[in-house]
Amino acid sequence: MGTTFQVSRLKGPALVLGAALAGYVGYGIWSAGQNESALPPTNGPVIFKTGTALGQRLNGRSWTADYERIVTSTDQNQLDLYGVKHAVIYKDGKPYLRVTAQRMTVNTVTRDFNVSGKLHVETIGKDPKRTFDTESANWNDVQETLNLPDHARIGTGAALPLLVGSATYNVKTGELELRQVAGAVRFK
Repeated sequence: MGTTFQVSRLKGPALVLGAALAGYVGYGIWSAGQNESALPPTNGPVIFKTGTALGQRLNGRSWTADYERIVTSTDQNQLDLYGVKHAVIYKDGKPYLRVTAQRMTVNTVTRDFNVSGKLHVETIGKDPKRTFDTESANWNDVQETLNLPDHARIGTGAALPLLVGSATYNVKTGELELRQVAGAVRFK
């Protein structure tokens, strides 16, 4: 009877110890990860300072531009360009337009862009010279639509510039809607 008494005497503390161990493991599983900080992002934004960028097509240049700063999103899908100067857009391999912009946001996936701040566009080597100035512009590449929500000043070679309160131009259909128009236009 002595051994039976010792086993039954250890059975109670063993059950208590087993329950405590099970409770400790259960609590550890329940509380796992509650006080951990998130991992830092694997990609941070990339910042380019003062440089020149170049867009290339298979058959030649598409555009070039000098910039003060470019900041990319962490996934590199959005570019914020600041202080764009000496930008040239090429058409049929030849310089076509000269552009300056205070700030542009470009979606590299959809090829949409927004301009905020001063934007100046002028033709290169055309007579008469055409110019375009505004503070805001949005391009939707799928719809091929340029939206000018703010005042724009358009130089067409006429004696007076064309002043527009706002405008929408669909490049695909050729539809042009001008609002609050004043000034003169020269088509040739």
